[in-house]
Amino acid sequence: MSTNGTLSLALPSGRNRGYVEVGAGSLINGAIGVMVAYGHMPTGMLLTLRMAVAAVILAVPFVLFRHWHEVWQPGVPLRLLSLGLVVAVNLILYFVSIRYAGVAVAIFLSYMAPLYLAVLAPLFLKERTERVVWIALGISVVGMLAIVLPGAFAGGANFSVLGVTAGIGAGFGYTGCLLLRKKLRPRVTSATIVLSESTCTALAVLPLGLWEINAGHYVFTGTDMLMAVLLGTLTTALSFTLFVHGMRYIKVQHSSIIGYLEPVSAPLYALLFLGQRPSPWTVLGGALIIVAGVFLVVFGKAEEELYG
Repeated sequence: MSTNGTLSLALPSGRNRGYVEVGAGSLINGAIGVMVAYGHMPTGMLLTLRMAVAAVILAVPFVLFRHWHEVWQPGVPLRLLSLGLVVAVNLILYFVSIRYAGVAVAIFLSYMAPLYLAVLAPLFLKERTERVVWIALGISVVGMLAIVLPGAFAGGANFSVLGVTAGIGAGFGYTGCLLLRKKLRPRVTSATIVLSESTCTALAVLPLGLWEINAGHYVFTGTDMLMAVLLGTLTTALSFTLFVHGMRYIKVQHSSIIGYLEPVSAPLYALLFLGQRPSPWTVLGGALIIVAGVFLVVFGKAEEELYG
């Protein structure tokens, strides 16, 4: 109870900021689908340019504030390289899953990462899985099913072995990404972590992008370049940095569940900018995910702020 008589959640210092930053980063990323819909650039080249733009932006504070000393700490170079490669593999597998299994199936399988984290975080981070995490995770998964299943069946989803396997692999890739981010965060700034991710991903996906534009005789347009710049600036440099910075204040399992706000916000962007009305199932699923997030914030235990 606060001094003026109003009810207060009394969140520990920094914890509230962590949830806000992770949530804000996830909400911003919900706009990715709309930006992609506005353009016609091949996916591989669009992803390459998106990550390259983010890398250029984040290289500025890296040089100005002389953050290169972070990179040469013992064990950090290998972890940063591993993180960049894991992110690249995660995104490639995600796109393979979309192609061979459909968007809905790929989204659902890749967003199983919180479930994997509930099992792996205690092993790799010594982070105990709370009962509230299992409850919030159960509510979130039901919400995700409500969002993706109607579209999957209506669109004739293809549950091919390759598509499903790639989707599961993308989910484990995202799990590895979150674990590595959490391991690195005490020693490396969030901007440097995202700079490494962006650079490695751009280099890894560049051959695919070049092959796509050559095979499809693609010609760059102003609209496509604008979308690439917006994707790199808003939904990578800004959103990823916010997300990674917020992770230092909250448990990695909490951050992964709050990340479900990304698919929740995507239909809202589609409504505002594309005029696409969400289905009742989408609204129900989004409401469940929001309930799960609130439940987690209110009843979840805080992580000690070890990093200042």
